[in-house]
Amino acid sequence: MLVVDDEAGLRDVLEQNFRDRGFRVTAVSNGAKAIQLIERQPFDVIITDLKMPEKDGIAVLRAARATSFDSPVIILTGYATIETAVEAMRLGARDFISKPFKLAEIELKVEKVLAFRKPPQPTRPKTGERRMVGDSPATRQLLKMIQKIGPSRSSVLITGPSGTGKELVARAIHDASPRKDRPFVALNCAALAPGVLESELFGHERGAFTGAEKQRIGRFEMAHTGTLFLDEVGEIDPNIQTKLLRVLQEGEFERVGGVLPVKVDVRIVAATNRDLREAISAGTFREDFYYRLNVFSLKVEPLRNRADDIPALIDHFLQRFSREQEKDVSVVDDDVLNFFMHYPWPGNVRELENVLERAVVLAEGNAVSREDIPPEMFFMQDEIQPEEYLAPDTSSLAERTDQLESQMIAAALERFHWNKTKAAEHLGLKRTTLQYKIRKYGLE
Repeated sequence: MLVVDDEAGLRDVLEQNFRDRGFRVTAVSNGAKAIQLIERQPFDVIITDLKMPEKDGIAVLRAARATSFDSPVIILTGYATIETAVEAMRLGARDFISKPFKLAEIELKVEKVLAFRKPPQPTRPKTGERRMVGDSPATRQLLKMIQKIGPSRSSVLITGPSGTGKELVARAIHDASPRKDRPFVALNCAALAPGVLESELFGHERGAFTGAEKQRIGRFEMAHTGTLFLDEVGEIDPNIQTKLLRVLQEGEFERVGGVLPVKVDVRIVAATNRDLREAISAGTFREDFYYRLNVFSLKVEPLRNRADDIPALIDHFLQRFSREQEKDVSVVDDDVLNFFMHYPWPGNVRELENVLERAVVLAEGNAVSREDIPPEMFFMQDEIQPEEYLAPDTSSLAERTDQLESQMIAAALERFHWNKTKAAEHLGLKRTTLQYKIRKYGLE
């Protein structure tokens, strides 16, 4: 572990705490020293303060991303720099945490990052481990499209902002296909330099470059007969795009340093948060490669545009994190749910997931309270009015459905004397979903 912070007290606390937990910790007081170390050796995790004189946390993050080691970075930030921290996430930081924080919080962040550092396994996830969740019209339509295109062999391009769950969409496509029992292999193309990315995709022969002491197969060979998910495909160098185009057209490639073609049967699912048409106009993305990827196109909406998903997502994450933490945190307080429904979620589902993971750790009872939510969330200006994305569909069918649902909920609440738990069980709803619908239909 590398710890970077110009506050000696905090730096010493982090160093001692993680040494006690069995880490080999290097602690430095500024970004310049950190960058020198990052360029020489890999770290399993880097924790860096955001605001430091001269070389700040963003510089440290950029240095980590520029190496072939792909060391994950966790950013420490004060309340006043939350917007910069969100930008750091967009630049590739794995997570960020606001000061002041409890040691348990940052320990949890580190454990989560290290879990993702394990070597990729080209196998299906366990059932229910990670899946798409939501009740909004946008999510229902997306699931419907996945079932339609899943059985085909065609390439799929998934678009949408960071943190919306594009990899889950890719996995759902794989699971809806005849390849569901074959490998699903994922690769973040933005996290690797072009030379490293080429070797990761196609593998290399022994002696292909300095340090290539033996032959290594790439992600295409790992995914043979299955699905290869290329995340952040818009960041791929145009020269590598040309080689990927050949694989899509011919089903073959050469390893780096090799001359013999390798045949593969791989379905490509790609994702990006960029506008690839703009990239084509700018000359950074090949038009022919775009059309080969974009046989089917699926758009994942930001969470603020599908607020009806939030109650189901809350229940899903609370169940998962309660199980992981061996706690029983099953609901959120009404004021927390109301806040969540009005919050713009710039980090999308990933932000909601992180907030609930933290809340489960901190919760003292079975409900998430306002005190368990990161304080900086309450200071962020709500740039999007709830009416923009909470207003129901005004079509006659939707109006009739809402009217019937509202009447059924009101009747159940009266029957059980406003006991929400019993009313939810009677209606076959999660309690969180019932809370949301009570507010949606103005039944308070």
